Amino acid sequence: MAAVFRDVTLGWGGEDYSVTPTMALLNKIEQDISLSELAYRMSVGKVPMSQLAVVIGVMLRSAGANASDEEVYQELMTGDTEAVQGMAAAVMEAVFPQPKKSDPPKPAKK
Repeated sequence: MAAVFRDVTLGWGGEDYSVTPTMALLNKIEQDISLSELAYRMSVGKVPMSQLAVVIGVMLRSAGANASDEEVYQELMTGDTEAVQGMAAAVMEAVFPQPKKSDPPKPAKK
């Protein structure tokens, strides 16, 4: 069975962490934050940075990083803009399923 979600690599504290999204991880996040609403708000330029920090924090911790939500928020607000945007894009890419690959067409019957 093909992977439903994309693995992402997030950098934190000079280390790279590979995050494997799972339904359990997404459900944990969505207990507090709607990922579809967060994605929409990001697409219209109204990013709730505190919510984004929580999502990134949960994902980093799931991969073994020692990163509090407050530390992630601080980095989002004061860190390198390009790096922050890249991290946000990677997280949003990871939390939504990959498009289902269609099966090759079956041969026509005679």
